[in-house]
Amino acid sequence: MKRYGEMSRDELREELDRLEAAKRNAEFPSQREMLEQKIWMAKAYLRSDETFPQGVYKVAGRSEPFELKYVNGVMAWGRIGTEDEASFPISMLERREHSL
Repeated sequence: MKRYGEMSRDELREELDRLEAAKRNAEFPSQREMLEQKIWMAKAYLRSDETFPQGVYKVAGRSEPFELKYVNGVMAWGRIGTEDEASFPISMLERREHSL
């Protein structure tokens, strides 16, 4: 199996469809959570050509604001809440209109 970084956009979309179907059919919460993380990573590779300037973002599934410091590949690095450093796939980021 190819790594997400080696897949074309069409292959990534096919993989996302496969993962979404597997998530719908998963029997256990842990299976759904694992598939959800794979989905976020595959989506990140679809967004890898986007620009993510430093600033405050909302992270899917989190209530605390995320202060983005830099992006390395498909991972966004910065601070969330009181954590020293945190990282999330760029697909989980949504730009906030107003800084805190």
